[in-house]
Amino acid sequence: MRFSRDDLVRELPAMTTAYDVRRADWLIVFLATVYLMITRASVEYCFLILFGIAAGGIFAVRRMGLRKSIAILIFLVVVLGFINSRRSIRELRSVTIGSYSGIATVISDPLNVGAATRITLEIESDRFSVYAYGRPGWRLAGVKVGEQIFVSGQREELEIDNQQWLIAEHIKGRFEVDTVGELRLPAAPLMRSVQRVRDLVSQGADSFEFADRTLFTGLVIGDDTRQPKSMIVAFRNSGLAHLVAVSGQNVALILAVMSPLLSRLARRPRMLVTLGILAWFVVITRVEPSVVRAAMMAGLAFLSVAIGRPTRTMRLIALTVLIAVMVDPLLAWSVGFYMSVGATCGLCLGAGPLARIIRGPKWLAQLIAATVAAQIGVMPAVLLVFGLPSATGIVANVLAVPVAGLVMLVGLPLALISGLIVDAGFSGFAAVIMWPVQVGVRWVWWVAEIFARLKVDGVANIALWIGVFIAILLMRHRSSSV
Repeated sequence: MRFSRDDLVRELPAMTTAYDVRRADWLIVFLATVYLMITRASVEYCFLILFGIAAGGIFAVRRMGLRKSIAILIFLVVVLGFINSRRSIRELRSVTIGSYSGIATVISDPLNVGAATRITLEIESDRFSVYAYGRPGWRLAGVKVGEQIFVSGQREELEIDNQQWLIAEHIKGRFEVDTVGELRLPAAPLMRSVQRVRDLVSQGADSFEFADRTLFTGLVIGDDTRQPKSMIVAFRNSGLAHLVAVSGQNVALILAVMSPLLSRLARRPRMLVTLGILAWFVVITRVEPSVVRAAMMAGLAFLSVAIGRPTRTMRLIALTVLIAVMVDPLLAWSVGFYMSVGATCGLCLGAGPLARIIRGPKWLAQLIAATVAAQIGVMPAVLLVFGLPSATGIVANVLAVPVAGLVMLVGLPLALISGLIVDAGFSGFAAVIMWPVQVGVRWVWWVAEIFARLKVDGVANIALWIGVFIAILLMRHRSSSV
């Protein structure tokens, strides 16, 4: 087929527009990446990054035709990232120490760690990590997030450099608690409503065995505080730990459950209600970094469609990262945030192409492609923190993820209904309703237990991963040659 000069002239604007759109996407990706880098970097490296951005901007303007206004905007945003991150770090290191007796606000759910109760308290706008033993630990074990309690003890500095995971939680110090008062002041109405939902979910699964119930609450609302240590280890070793960390899948499923209601609303009320549901679900799941990323991305996607300007995936991911870290620079220290972003990038960029080259039933090809793509996406963060995961986790995910997805989809509404039924005194009927969900929960646990024992380490694991990548390359070559 030949194109005339007139045909080329007609096609040129569309081609130029498409090129500009793609270039804009990659500029936003570049900006989000640099913003993350300068937020995490030390002061010395920050100045090197700023110098590199300035020099690169001058080169791009002179040699690549980049507009001066865009180059200046990128530089100013990066400078803002530097200022914002330094301010956040200064605030984190500014903590009042010494003895304290008074009111403290409960920030996190109590967690049993050996003989201690671990909890986060907010004292005079500063957050402290608490490990309480004996009577104080027993009393703290029964408190709820948002409640206010009377405590006395000693506020101490915390070596955050050795425990950087605490940075993302905004924890400034350690509180050595001496006494905890019996009086508990109620939480704000929003937090009480959130706690009511969490209590109903747990109550709806009262017919489950204890371990099953803790896994169920982990799957649907990310509450894994009471999971047995053996279960935690099994899910980590099998590559299924992400199932009990609320993420984009949970956000998508909660919107799917609410879609019959949302579809009946007019456009503007639907936008407000959808954003409200997303915000409420973030609070229900205790504002975990992964769910913050997922909810923010879902909100941006919904708004872009609602206003008639759908946004491409890469731009959407980059904008989500950029806005999230602008709002809370300390998210840049969250491993869960990086893993969530990595998994999303892997799914959005790799799942489609992989599904097209994998032979077999379409549903199976899509499932395997999504599993492999997500594993590759989180690989950089996992390697840096946990080491190379077992390649057998791919099979474990293929077997467990579909069932876990069904548990998440139907488990939350059924648990809320069952919880109300239990309140009414019909616990037997609630057990019947929840029985299929319990079967799904038990299946996920069995898969985790089996593949935790099949975990492969060392050279054998490296060989398996190399085999996976070779298989992908061979399938891609075979597909392109057909």
